[in-house]
Amino acid sequence: MDNVQEMLTEVLKQVYREYKGMSEIERLTHELEEALNRSDKKSSQMILDMRQKEMEEVSQAKRAVEELLYAMDSDLRADTERLLKGEATDGRAEAEAVKISDISRQMRNTLERIRRIDRVLNRRIAGKDSFYKD
Repeated sequence: MDNVQEMLTEVLKQVYREYKGMSEIERLTHELEEALNRSDKKSSQMILDMRQKEMEEVSQAKRAVEELLYAMDSDLRADTERLLKGEATDGRAEAEAVKISDISRQMRNTLERIRRIDRVLNRRIAGKDSFYKD
């Protein structure tokens, strides 16, 4: 794939796949919170398993993006890495570039919401042995 448009389209597909996975993880995290509030251990375990599966899907999408980045020339790679951080498109006029940047920002927001809920749940379950030390 040496066409910039094609490369960005493939990155966009993987970023969108990652975003869909993150959104599902967020939904499952809310369900986990509800199950824990009901002290429903069976549902909690089932939801944790489903969440783990989504995390693996997100990891696969991230690896696919890394492989695409590796195949790019250095200028396109640098531009795309900025887009993946949610930064402005700076000279990239392709619609895909704008979408990559927008979805990346949305993913960061989604991840932060997941972390907030997860932190509370983890502290509640693990107490002083919580993964979160702050």
